[in-house]
Amino acid sequence: MAKATDSKEKTLAAAALLFRRQGFHGTALNDVLATAGSPRGSLYFHFPGGKEQIGEAALDLAGEAVRVKIARAAELSPNAKTFLTGIARAMAADLKESDFCNGCPIATTALETAAQSDVLAAAARRAFQSWEQEVARGLARFGAKPDYAAIAATAILSQIEGALLLARTYRSVEPLRRAEAAVKVLAKMAC
Repeated sequence: MAKATDSKEKTLAAAALLFRRQGFHGTALNDVLATAGSPRGSLYFHFPGGKEQIGEAALDLAGEAVRVKIARAAELSPNAKTFLTGIARAMAADLKESDFCNGCPIATTALETAAQSDVLAAAARRAFQSWEQEVARGLARFGAKPDYAAIAATAILSQIEGALLLARTYRSVEPLRRAEAAVKVLAKMAC
């Protein structure tokens, strides 16, 4: 039984990485299998719903991984400014380390599929909403009022997501550095 679970987990991790790099439509199932090192039969066993089912599960996996990182950043930070700049810096480091190949683990797929697949749109929405909620919880931890924390969380996530897109496009972390300056202002206003 452990091998089946390993195969499923490897397949999802490979799909999440490939969707992040080349998008949902740019990733063939053969690419996922080759990256995961999984046998073709395991794909249909674990994901009888096909590529859309893999996409949903991969978005859920990636979304939860980022949510956990945001929560951990809030726990380890002494203040809102450090919390928010830490998120921007972590994304910049990840992007640079991947030679500007790894965009947001959700946005690449969301942008190309949200209008075509209710299933993938819902998975992307769940991920982004969980990130907003986690940022808002982090801000509340540092003294922001709940209503303002929610508004600020949307602004912060939008700022960082937009900067990540620009940074990937420009092949430079400079947009994320500027976003870091912007989230410092938002942190100051929120708390």
